[in-house]
Amino acid sequence: MQHIKHAVISAAGLGSRLGIDMPKCMIEICGKRLIEHQLDLLKGIPDVRIVVGFKEKEVIQFVRDIREDVLFVRNPRYASTSNSFSINLATRELKEPFMIMDGDLIVDPVSLNEFLRSCRTGEDLIGVSKAKTEDAVFVHTDGNMIKEFSFEKKAGLEWCGIAFFSNIRIPSDGGYVFKEIEKKLPVRYKEINCYEIDTPEDLAQAVKYAEQILG
Repeated sequence: MQHIKHAVISAAGLGSRLGIDMPKCMIEICGKRLIEHQLDLLKGIPDVRIVVGFKEKEVIQFVRDIREDVLFVRNPRYASTSNSFSINLATRELKEPFMIMDGDLIVDPVSLNEFLRSCRTGEDLIGVSKAKTEDAVFVHTDGNMIKEFSFEKKAGLEWCGIAFFSNIRIPSDGGYVFKEIEKKLPVRYKEINCYEIDTPEDLAQAVKYAEQILG
């Protein structure tokens, strides 16, 4: 994992579907905030950047007590832009590969470590997970490479919001991140055990999932 020097956590959004008045990364699961779980996962990466927006002061204050060297990137347009805009803000001057992670994910540490060990400089690697809902970006593969993204469920995998980019750059005017990946297909992938939190139902399932993987 030493060759991965940069990581970006996208944590700027409103999370309106969840119906809570706080950033999703501040949700408490198994005694820790979600962002704290994620920083634990990325403790071996020297440059961690968190994109903040909604209630950014709360996130910044909390994170500084955990890890002082985190770089915060402000997205003042968080209410009207996508993750692509946030990622571009955090990486536009980077010349080296970097990984990305959505701030609303609970991730199995063993699974993420396997993903990080599979990252190779010069190659992009896309994280996918087992499809859990009908409202997902589904991933169709040939067993080694992603061949297609689709909103139609033809397979049991979905785009999970984690990736390592060596060649793919995310533009400021990009739409969805997977649309930028789509331009480079076929791309290598690695399955990750994780759970995305978008709705109250997701949160309830994520808590159960976290209790299983985190003990």
